[in-house]
Amino acid sequence: MTKHSASLKNKVYDALFSDIINGIYPADTILTEKGLMEKYNISRAPIREALTQLTGTSLLSSIPRQGYKILQPSRQQLLEIIKFRSALESSFLQSYCIYIDQAWIKELRSTCVDYMNCPDNDFMAHWQYNCQFHLKLFSIYGNHYAYKLLEDALNIQTIFFVQKKNSITMDLHLALVDYLEKGEIATAVTLLKADIENLLMPDTAPTPVEQSEK
Repeated sequence: MTKHSASLKNKVYDALFSDIINGIYPADTILTEKGLMEKYNISRAPIREALTQLTGTSLLSSIPRQGYKILQPSRQQLLEIIKFRSALESSFLQSYCIYIDQAWIKELRSTCVDYMNCPDNDFMAHWQYNCQFHLKLFSIYGNHYAYKLLEDALNIQTIFFVQKKNSITMDLHLALVDYLEKGEIATAVTLLKADIENLLMPDTAPTPVEQSEK
């Protein structure tokens, strides 16, 4: 792949990724190489490469002789991702917390400040800063394979929350950083798990009808 074609592929990938994440395409849209070639006015090769890369991130599914369908995450898939993230992120923090120094603490705290300064009604900005926080924390450990798994999991969660327009709160980040700075790792791990698993609560809490029947 030449530098030029790689640059074109990256531009298409970034544009498609942004449109998918932000719900630009209707849920039943089938993306085709021909349609995207016309949209971006470029050749087939960088389009195909970008679509293949997006398929690898579990954002698209290739449908033979039709095109590429945007995946619609189910609630069950979301629950599985949250449980996976909880186990992955908490175990890595417990095992590799020794790599977290004051420079990393400063960067994590800066992300927390950006998150808190977002307008209350700007859901996407809050979610993006949430993702940045978790990825920044995980990047400390230097495990690129696990980092990619976490990044893909967050991408799928993003699609779900944008499409379903779920409202969420994530207010434990700064407390987590405070406990990391104090060296109280067990409490930091507990807060990290609570922050991730907080996304389970809207789906698992019993409704008033269910409560009255008990």
